[in-house]
Amino acid sequence: MGKLTEVRDRIRAVEYIQRITRTLATVAAARLSRARRRAAGMREYAARFREILYRQQAHLARVGLEIVRYSDLLKPRASVRSVAVLVVTADRGMCGGYNLEACRLTSAAWEKSRKAGQRMQFIVIGRKGYRFLAKRHAPIVHREGWSREGISANVVERLVKLLLNLYRSGEVDEVHAVYTEFHTALHREPRVRRLLPIQVEGGTEAGAVASAERWHYEPSFHDVLDELLTLYLRVQLSGLLLESHASEQGARMITMEEATERADKALQGYRVQHNRLRREVITTDLLGALFASRAIEASASGTPGTL
Repeated sequence: MGKLTEVRDRIRAVEYIQRITRTLATVAAARLSRARRRAAGMREYAARFREILYRQQAHLARVGLEIVRYSDLLKPRASVRSVAVLVVTADRGMCGGYNLEACRLTSAAWEKSRKAGQRMQFIVIGRKGYRFLAKRHAPIVHREGWSREGISANVVERLVKLLLNLYRSGEVDEVHAVYTEFHTALHREPRVRRLLPIQVEGGTEAGAVASAERWHYEPSFHDVLDELLTLYLRVQLSGLLLESHASEQGARMITMEEATERADKALQGYRVQHNRLRREVITTDLLGALFASRAIEASASGTPGTL
């Protein structure tokens, strides 16, 4: 009877876990739907923005000028001695290898930086990344968690100001980001991207030069370009945060669906075991009742009872 009670307790525990995993999978699917739409829109917006910057670069190249002369956000430093890395992870687990992959990529980049003699400092979004780096005594200059709505304009604005201050003050020579690029719920890719100095790339040069000459700048090209580059950095940060958020929700949805399926298989096994033990208990009770009835009959007739 003790084994039967133990199996019943296990069945109740697995059913409780299954309800939790099914709920988490449903919530993650709903959040993924919103995050995927926002990430796709931001990806298209960033592509159009890169096209604008590329057209200006192509036009300046046509007249014999380099765009890097007009903004410190474009000009690479002569030597890279210090690097800031923005690490984007989740606040919670239960999303498969999403957090571990980003942390491993961060660790590999840190090791490579140390071998090159560079000093690295970290800006961390998400408690999982912070715990990973804090255990390794990494220099963390800023950290924060995710808000309920996911990506907010206030978070992006704080990050932009922080990264620009670090770069323009000369405290760091480059700024990179470790994040997870979203493709599908099943396919996501941890990546390292350089944010500062900004790399202008993309577009078709012939069409770019033809349309760039129609631009007029007020008050000056330098001021407009600086504003464009700052806005482009905001777009990049928003994009990579949205990509990471969508990747997290996709990873959590798939992980919780797999956990629900494993719970189903475990329940099937426990129910088979429960039914077998229950049959054994019933059989034992019936045999006990049969022996008792034979003993009573034998006692009444005054002869020893036999089966």
